[in-house]
Amino acid sequence: RSKMSIKKPAENQLVRCAIYTRKSTSAGLDMKVNSLETQRDVCRSYIRCQEHRNWVELPERYDDGGFTGGSLNRPALQRLIADIEIGRIDIVVIYKIDRLSRSLTDFVRLMDVMDKYQASFVSVTQTFDTSDSMGRLVLNILLTFAQFERELMSERLKDRYAAKRKKGLYCGGTPPVGYLVRRGGKLVIDPDRVDTIRDLFLSYPTSSATQLAKDLTERNFVSRRYVSLHGRERGGQRFYPNMVLTILRNPIYAGYFRYRGELHRAEVEPIISLEDWQEVQRLIAQRTQKAWDPVVNLLLGILHDELGRRMKMLMTGRARSKQTRSYMSEHASWARGERVRRVMVHAERLEALAISSLQALLTNRVKLKEAVLSLGLYSSETAKLLRRGHQAARRIALMDRTQLRELLVALVPRAEVTKSELRLLVSCYELSRYLGWDGKDLFQKDAIVPRGADRFRMIYAPASLICGHPYFDIPLLARSIKGTPDPELVALLTEAQEIKTLTMTCRDKTLSEIARGKKRGPTMFARIYRLNYLAPDIQTAIIDGSQPPDLTRKKLLFSAMPLDWEQQRHLLGFRPSP
Repeated sequence: RSKMSIKKPAENQLVRCAIYTRKSTSAGLDMKVNSLETQRDVCRSYIRCQEHRNWVELPERYDDGGFTGGSLNRPALQRLIADIEIGRIDIVVIYKIDRLSRSLTDFVRLMDVMDKYQASFVSVTQTFDTSDSMGRLVLNILLTFAQFERELMSERLKDRYAAKRKKGLYCGGTPPVGYLVRRGGKLVIDPDRVDTIRDLFLSYPTSSATQLAKDLTERNFVSRRYVSLHGRERGGQRFYPNMVLTILRNPIYAGYFRYRGELHRAEVEPIISLEDWQEVQRLIAQRTQKAWDPVVNLLLGILHDELGRRMKMLMTGRARSKQTRSYMSEHASWARGERVRRVMVHAERLEALAISSLQALLTNRVKLKEAVLSLGLYSSETAKLLRRGHQAARRIALMDRTQLRELLVALVPRAEVTKSELRLLVSCYELSRYLGWDGKDLFQKDAIVPRGADRFRMIYAPASLICGHPYFDIPLLARSIKGTPDPELVALLTEAQEIKTLTMTCRDKTLSEIARGKKRGPTMFARIYRLNYLAPDIQTAIIDGSQPPDLTRKKLLFSAMPLDWEQQRHLLGFRPSP
């Protein structure tokens, strides 16, 4: 038997012992005499032999049936750890060390928890003492071999599954939608769902994954419900666009298994032909190529939401000419459990806001000086760099998509978007390099950064999402020119002033009541009201007719405009073009 730092109890003090058992597979657990009961009987007998040391068995059972020892994610083990932390357990009695863990790193974590809360463990069938160096060496050797045995079994299972896949045999698991598993592990077509699956493949060329998911939801089509081996209810979930794409990408519906990038003929009846499946794959690749191109999507891999979830690309619209790019938070299991909604913003307008924010930083001498001087550079060369801020801002307007992507990757290691603002974390070291850049070659991130030479500055670009609207409606316009005043834009500014005056005089009424009096909805009322916060020179340009030619009523109303006037000028194109 083994023991680890078993503390000596005070005289007549009971030593509370908890028995932990584990079995890797669930086979045979329904039998009256199984491996868990055998382990418990041996441990119980050992505790009885220690009655002269005041050992007593706790009534709680900590049994993990059907759980691997390569992970600590086991329900009974988690309850055991929780009881150790609150002081209910003094000693954990196990049959063998590998019943507790087959991972050396996990075992070290368990020992840290036991040492912290003055608990210990005893292995009944292994004899060594961990109170000296030789005993700890033997313990580490046993754990190393336990981990080696687990990894060896895993490799054997992978080889077995690979051989079955190549022969076209089903390897188990949850069956694909549209198929059922019969005795002998054979897949057969589900007659209740085969027509729906076939319709998905036939409809995708003229539709999209988002639309197909909506159609499935309207028809109350959900995943098949079943009860797992652990008695948990599974299934019954609606189909999201990514789940629809998973179905469309699965070659099982054409009668093939995919293994290591190759297709192998499966012993299953196909639902569609191989030609139809290949055509769908071609369309998926064509439609998603733009969504994962970092040159097209400037903030891909950089942008996160305020909870730290990475933002991925989402393409909406059936026709390619009408597709809209959006950044959307990735799925996270913890967020789904907490019912935290994902953030989605319009890609083009968000990218325009990021670029205009960088231009505003470069033209702001005070903020630019603070960023550069934070590196500890105080020389005549630094003064020359600061004088090149406006030139560097104008250079951004001349860049193509490839150059803008490289610039953002270098200057902005991380960006975060919330419902009220965009935050850009700017590298001061790369910013100083960009100020001194001659513009000849492609500006790329410096691979070697002097140790301790980098500092970071956070840029905030307020752009509220009114009424939870899922888009940052930020347009980037051309240079302003002289022209005739647009009566619609002038009328909007006039109405904004009237609404502001009415709101100040009718303080006893709510905004909804005032909006109804003006025959406006609350959302439109708020959009018109915020036009009062445009920069004075922008309002003057609209009244004089010198606004950019593509500044329309729709763009002015449906843009989540930043409050910073300098950002507004760069964003709306009121700065002279280079």
